[in-house]
Amino acid sequence: MKPLFFLISLFSFAIAKSQPFSAYTDLRQQFYVFDNGAINQLEHLLPIDYKIGRSAVAYLDNQRIFKIYKDGMVTTVNDMFTTNFQVSDHLILFKSANMVSIIDEGEVVLLSKLCNRYAMGDSVVLFYDMNRSSFNGYYQGKITELETFLNLKDGDFTFDSTVKVSDNIGAYINYNEQFKVFYNNETEVLENQPVKQFQVGRNVVGYVDINNIFKIYYKGQSFTIDPFAPKSFMVGDDVVAFHGNDGYFKIFYKGNLITIGYYDPRYIVSDRVVAYADPNGYFKVFYEGEQTVMDNYYPDKIRASYNSVVYTNKANTLRMFSKGMVYDITTMSILDMRLDYDVLQYKVGLNAFKMFHNGHYYN
Repeated sequence: MKPLFFLISLFSFAIAKSQPFSAYTDLRQQFYVFDNGAINQLEHLLPIDYKIGRSAVAYLDNQRIFKIYKDGMVTTVNDMFTTNFQVSDHLILFKSANMVSIIDEGEVVLLSKLCNRYAMGDSVVLFYDMNRSSFNGYYQGKITELETFLNLKDGDFTFDSTVKVSDNIGAYINYNEQFKVFYNNETEVLENQPVKQFQVGRNVVGYVDINNIFKIYYKGQSFTIDPFAPKSFMVGDDVVAFHGNDGYFKIFYKGNLITIGYYDPRYIVSDRVVAYADPNGYFKVFYEGEQTVMDNYYPDKIRASYNSVVYTNKANTLRMFSKGMVYDITTMSILDMRLDYDVLQYKVGLNAFKMFHNGHYYN
């Protein structure tokens, strides 16, 4: 078998200079990447799969060769060994057989030689090492053993229900039914009994404890928000939006609680934005503590990612909120669109792909 990492040293990841990316395949099934205003053809044949991160694009080409595009270069990671991969802001995780590794700032880190359960955020990975019977956390180059199991029973540590990760934080219910958080390479017990539900976002965990009390953990502090479970809640980056048991729609943002109104809201939370209908039915976006009116009705289809929200209004205008600004993109009929972080990609013809980012159009 060829070594898995023989070409990794050819490229370097500079996260501080992350570029806006998008990607598409045209009518001839050729693969293109949008990179900070430039559109580059990477492959002449349709890739098997591709995923877009904030600092790179990873893909399996037509022959199942795992490759990474970064800084205008394509680098081969391995030949036909990768069976699964994920991409985030800062990390690329790939699985070859049962071996799980990540690429972090140009360095390949082997997490486990035998692993079948893992969850990745922007800079955090939680994973179960079957060889050592241990549950571990990875953050900023360090692997921390969180739990050790002598006998792991079927059903324990079911990822997506008892283990959740987002951005720089992870939360989980351990085999003793304690509810714990992994944050800044440290673990902390939040509850000594299992919680009923929980969600995680950057720096924040929202959860309902065993007594039905709604709580928020934010940057090392725990807040008791309501003595009763909310009717619904969603967690993003430094933000939690919820419809309280008292009937009020509220937003917790960086330690402050903002009451929007007494009504049954329609809303979504994605990364740094909350898109919602206000008490009068107006469509608004909450971003970095500010509320922006988008329209006089709440649209049926909304796409949100990172700092952006996009939708097509009743006048057939493709409208976008991004980083506090509102843009009317086009009134042309849209065949398809996608939002990659803050890069809007939209298709106006059978083979006409356009990009919009930071107020600029790209063809």
